[in-house]
Amino acid sequence: MAAPLLRSMKPTLKLGLVAALVCLILPLLSRLPRGMDWVAQYYPDKGYVLIGILFFGGCALVPALVVLVAFLFSRGPCYWPGLFATVAAWGLLIYFHHDNDLAADAQSALTLIFIPLYAAAIAAVAALLGWIAQWLAGKNRPSSSPDTEA
Repeated sequence: MAAPLLRSMKPTLKLGLVAALVCLILPLLSRLPRGMDWVAQYYPDKGYVLIGILFFGGCALVPALVVLVAFLFSRGPCYWPGLFATVAAWGLLIYFHHDNDLAADAQSALTLIFIPLYAAAIAAVAALLGWIAQWLAGKNRPSSSPDTEA
């Protein structure tokens, strides 16, 4: 059932969805090298599992949406805006979540809000730079139609 749906999707949407899904799981994956105790800091307490998942997922959704929209504004064959935004978002999410110690102090949980916002802002700037690069590459590409001079 999903195979015909995947075949009918545009490549930009497929790439954008994959990159956005990786943005959602990257905060937990980036903590794996430090061990499961470090990853467990991001798990909500037993009484607040649903609220914790919704909070964490909602915050992680911000850079994922920026990456998805950047891919939707991309054109092949290079997809510059999407690639620039993805590299920026993934890099910042890995960098900040890898060392984020929630047990450090009472206000450290606020980083779960600000890290995705910073990553989304930098990814949006990177997508803009990618769009400029895409525009310049398209401008310098030789046209496929012959010039008609009068």
